Amino acid sequence: KRKKGAIVNIGSGAAIVIPSDPLYAVYAATKAYIDQFSRCLYVEYKNSGIDVQCQVPLYVATKMASIKRSSFFVPSTDGYARAAMRWIGYEPRCTPYWPHSILWGLAYSLPESVVDAWRLRFCLGIRKRGQMKDSRKKE
Repeated sequence: KRKKGAIVNIGSGAAIVIPSDPLYAVYAATKAYIDQFSRCLYVEYKNSGIDVQCQVPLYVATKMASIKRSSFFVPSTDGYARAAMRWIGYEPRCTPYWPHSILWGLAYSLPESVVDAWRLRFCLGIRKRGQMKDSRKKE
């Protein structure tokens, strides 16, 4: 109505930064959808005064990510939210938490096969730890 506003969608590095996210295919695919959806809306509504943006974080210290403590490369939810608010209206896709941009650059500088192999080992490790935790609960 006021011809001014913003729509902010949260994507994921799982869909944009890394070439694959093994064992998390559905998650990565839905985040890729959000990225494309946001970009289309950005083009459609740009001239109407509505900014549409897809923010692409990497890891944030959340229960979903199973990360309890924040660090330089893993912000707290409040730290990420502060960075995210500052980026609204600047570009249709962004990584608001600047240390994530360093990791993004590193990921792009490596061959995809190297990142894929690392990510598979990483995800298999997460699954193994989860399975061990589940088996301890059953005992």
